[in-house]
Amino acid sequence: MFTLLLLVNLSPIQCPNWLPGTDAVLPVGTYLTREQKVTNLLRCYCKVVKAEEALCRERYDAEVCRRRSARWIKENIMSLMIPQRLVSPPIRIISIEP
Repeated sequence: MFTLLLLVNLSPIQCPNWLPGTDAVLPVGTYLTREQKVTNLLRCYCKVVKAEEALCRERYDAEVCRRRSARWIKENIMSLMIPQRLVSPPIRIISIEP
């Protein structure tokens, strides 16, 4: 129970949207393509999430930190794993001849 309370009290992991190929943050009003978003999230996981987990382990139980990282993965990466065909149904064209 105590570990769940710690997990709730830890701030969520935040990642910037980087301008592709740079360390600059994406300007407001600019958006990433789906492929760029995947790349950005993978970069975020490697640079931010793992670093946050390491810092977290210095102060808290390893299981709490692992769950925090797992929650970030579930909220950010897993949504991209849903096949596109499930998100938007295919367009069907019906031809009716007289």
